[in-house]
Amino acid sequence: MLEVINLSSGYGDIKVLKEINFSVEKGNIALILSLNGGGKSTLLKTLGGLILPSEGRILYDGIDITHASPRQRVNYGILLLPEWGIVPNLTIKENMILSASSRKGTAERNVLDTLRNFPELASRYENKASSLSGGQRKLLIMAMAMISGADMLLLDEPSSGVSPIYVDKIMESINIMKEGGKSFIIAEQNPSFTDIADYLMVMDLGRIQVQGKPKEIIKNIEIKNRFFSL
Repeated sequence: MLEVINLSSGYGDIKVLKEINFSVEKGNIALILSLNGGGKSTLLKTLGGLILPSEGRILYDGIDITHASPRQRVNYGILLLPEWGIVPNLTIKENMILSASSRKGTAERNVLDTLRNFPELASRYENKASSLSGGQRKLLIMAMAMISGADMLLLDEPSSGVSPIYVDKIMESINIMKEGGKSFIIAEQNPSFTDIADYLMVMDLGRIQVQGKPKEIIKNIEIKNRFFSL
């Protein structure tokens, strides 16, 4: 379980996050829904160790990781997956092997097994990542997440800049990984992700305005008008 307790964070003297509290059970998908400037990306960077909080605590399986480095958090099983994690001059296969490098017993056959879930990538796995479209790059990030040894994956706007077809493929891959035991915290503007979320947090102005079961929260007229009428 990941627990966030009275967390505040930001950039220098600028406080972006204010008194954030929530928890995510293992095997669950938690969605942070927010428009631009709401603080969702700053929250993921803080959870991933790229920004250290000014106040509060982050616990993972009861261990205090508040001041742990990104590498230490990876060792604990928490991984922030940005698109710039792809190395353009390497092939799809080589990028995946890099992502799996810390996983014991992983070899090329494990890459091929994982790519069975991504036929669009499997058919060109010897191609350079630089040849991929925006949607295919997002799928490669999902494939890298799937083969990684991480248990808790942090995804920052995985649907950004891709067509609805690829959004569906991304959500399908997230569900496959959930069935395999992985947990997710996803920061998004796209309300479609409420379809796969177990837990929903709506952020604005650096605070969680409301959190709980998605079906209950989206009944709120103000939230419906703000996100579901876009």
